[in-house]
Amino acid sequence: MRLSLASQHLLVLLSVLSLTNPSSTTTTDPSVNTTTTTAQPWTAPAVFYPFGLAAGDTEHVETGGESYYSVGLSTPFKFFGRTYNQIYVNYNGLLTFNVPSTSGPYSPTRGAEDFIAALWNDFDDYYNGVFSYQQYTNGSVLTRATQDINQYFSQVNINAAWVFVVTWRYALQPDPAILFQVVLISGSGQSYFLMNYGDCAVLYGQLEAGYDTINSTSYFVIPDSTNGNYQNLKNTTNVNVPGRWAFNAWAAPAIFYLFGSAAGDTEYSLTSDEGYVPVSFSIPYTFFDNTYNSLYVHFNGLLTFNQPEPASGPNYNPTRGAEDFIAALWSDLDDYYSCFFSYQQYTNGSVLTRATHDINQYFPQMNFTASWVFVVTWKYGPQQNPAILLQVVLVSGGDLSFFLMNYGDCATISEQMEAGYDTINSIYHFVIPDSTNGNYQNLKNTTNVNVPGRWAFIAGNESVSTTTTAQPWTAPAIFYPFGSAARDAERLISGDEAYESVALSTPYTFFGRTYNSLYVHYNGLITFNQPQPASGPYYYVTRGAEDFIAPLWSDLDDMGWMGKYWYQQYTSGSVLTRATQDINWYFPQMNFTASWVFVVTWDFVATSDVNSFIHHSAQAITFQGVLISGGNLSFFLIHYGDCAIIYDQVEAGYDTINSIHHFVIPGSNVGYSIPNLKNTSNVNVPGRWAFMGGSENVVGLQMRLQSFSDLTKKEDIETVLQQIKQELVNRGLSSSVEMKLRKIKKTQP
Repeated sequence: MRLSLASQHLLVLLSVLSLTNPSSTTTTDPSVNTTTTTAQPWTAPAVFYPFGLAAGDTEHVETGGESYYSVGLSTPFKFFGRTYNQIYVNYNGLLTFNVPSTSGPYSPTRGAEDFIAALWNDFDDYYNGVFSYQQYTNGSVLTRATQDINQYFSQVNINAAWVFVVTWRYALQPDPAILFQVVLISGSGQSYFLMNYGDCAVLYGQLEAGYDTINSTSYFVIPDSTNGNYQNLKNTTNVNVPGRWAFNAWAAPAIFYLFGSAAGDTEYSLTSDEGYVPVSFSIPYTFFDNTYNSLYVHFNGLLTFNQPEPASGPNYNPTRGAEDFIAALWSDLDDYYSCFFSYQQYTNGSVLTRATHDINQYFPQMNFTASWVFVVTWKYGPQQNPAILLQVVLVSGGDLSFFLMNYGDCATISEQMEAGYDTINSIYHFVIPDSTNGNYQNLKNTTNVNVPGRWAFIAGNESVSTTTTAQPWTAPAIFYPFGSAARDAERLISGDEAYESVALSTPYTFFGRTYNSLYVHYNGLITFNQPQPASGPYYYVTRGAEDFIAPLWSDLDDMGWMGKYWYQQYTSGSVLTRATQDINWYFPQMNFTASWVFVVTWDFVATSDVNSFIHHSAQAITFQGVLISGGNLSFFLIHYGDCAIIYDQVEAGYDTINSIHHFVIPGSNVGYSIPNLKNTSNVNVPGRWAFMGGSENVVGLQMRLQSFSDLTKKEDIETVLQQIKQELVNRGLSSSVEMKLRKIKKTQP
């Protein structure tokens, strides 16, 4: 007897019911096959990471219309040189970073954005589906990711610290007809991603799987995704695991010129200690006062021109003066990292176009056209994820020469190091500050042309730069007159914690002590009772050993920047009028008249070129101190202009003997906050701080106060007074101020 499908289902059901009732009688019709099998639940292929509700994922049902969902990343992910804090998960099988995607696929790449195409197609228009995702920062998923990456990229050693898993499922009846997954992995300063494939039903329209980057500097298309064989993706691989593709997401930062085998470079790996390779130029290159037909590329991050350099590292400070060299990052790197460098010369093509654009951007007055470019790049450590990456680009055209220095990541270095350049007799020289102050790992964030990681220099015929028609730099309006135009005394800062003693034409009282002279220090400090030998403020918060004003106290004179300071005393004229107005505006109860003013101004610029210094065409640090007295009253102002980040210890404020009176300008003792000083104030004038420096008087303060405390209680009053005091001190009042309550009146029930 042949049963219908419905009857067969019924018979099986009755059989199951009979098995659950031991008291019933079982009868068997020999003409019917009652053999049953238990259906196993569907499971994804083993290459897939856990996903779905069972894994605790966030799930979204497909809604059509090229929809997407923005996901904030708990850990930034670096994708081929750009770092992202969010990602867009598109229903059409696409992950994008910088913008969501609403357009269909294209072949092979577009170059308009960074993306990972797990399987990019319009299947969200004709299949129902769901995607789910989850981020992990601990647990078994990280362990699995660590094992996978170390298996596929045996040259590296990664410990996964973050994993993001996103999975797409389409046609869910009862198991997905289309299944694919992307796994982002980061840790140990490295980034990778996996693409996992299961079954794939028939698809309509154009499709693509792979990845692309902005300008397509890095891209890849999985072949079977575009040749019509997409249903075979579950059997394809680049790591000998069917259905899985694994990729390293590392790329050099965008500032780097193309290098390595992809660029057709000549490549070398380290073969000897302190080794070097001589390279002949196709076109002579002028380096400051000398023209060369060749150079020596050293494994230790050095380029020399007149002779190779046998020393392993820069065993002098700051410069040597024995030869012409460019130190991309000169250290004994080749002794404790595997080393690889590559180079190439160009006389035509896109590299010359890029160099022309870069030089004209940084030196706009030159109207420059590059005719020759030499690019040399050093990589130390694993070649797929170099621990240290640096590059020098020599550029010449006409009678002009330039060079760029580009920095990527920099791992720990245990030896002396230096980055910059020097010439014979050190006529021209420069040391990048972070290369010698212990903060070398930050080189990728430093610059003199407002492009993080890049330094640009003119290397020949510098006199041309003096023909610029650019207007000289001017200080902010809050600054009192200074410099040669004000007929100041001028000093070139030459280092070595130097100072100058200045006799005062009128005694100045500083918090109870009267002085007839002061010491102006190159490092941004004014002292009264004695000079200060320390290079920077090596104490916190204050020292208490002497009276001083620190407009900006740091080891500025050792940064290698060109620097000057100017000073002048005034006993008559418009400067006194201005000082009188300023003090009466900030301290209106004083009825003050200035009879003496002392103005001292410091200016540092990251250059060795006088013209660049005048025009502030590189990073700068500019600040000023103004001492003012009249009658028995003394005041001082501190002014801030542009201030670059300072990577040494730093402090701004004032202190007195035994620290009876002291104040540190908030944020001034954190180097990366220094650029914001020009926006800070205690008198509502950005960049200006004003203080009373002597003969402090009792000041009355009347204020309206709303409080939920019972101000009839003494302890509550003391608490409120201390809060008021702290606020006043934060705004510049001396910390020695005493708060006493004269009267309190309740104004509302």
